[in-house]
Amino acid sequence: MCPKNVDPRIAINMDPNTPRAFDNVYYKNLQQGKGLFTSDQVLFTDKRSRPVVNAWAANSNTFNSAFITAITKLGRVGVKTGRNGNIRRNCDAFN
Repeated sequence: MCPKNVDPRIAINMDPNTPRAFDNVYYKNLQQGKGLFTSDQVLFTDKRSRPVVNAWAANSNTFNSAFITAITKLGRVGVKTGRNGNIRRNCDAFN
């Protein structure tokens, strides 16, 4: 749920150690129990996703390669436009 009247200038770093770097430190933080949100931390506490967190924390090249693959796939997703799409002005309501 989106809170009302949130100051859009407020931001919290998901990785307080290296907030301006694109790296795998986010996953190292999860290993140390420093996930910002419960939904982040569960990536490490859940046995199904823990091996991926460990792999990406241990090897930045593995993380970078997985990111490149994922962002390439995401780039192929069709964007809905016109009557088929809806870019929300408020995230909690359709326009």
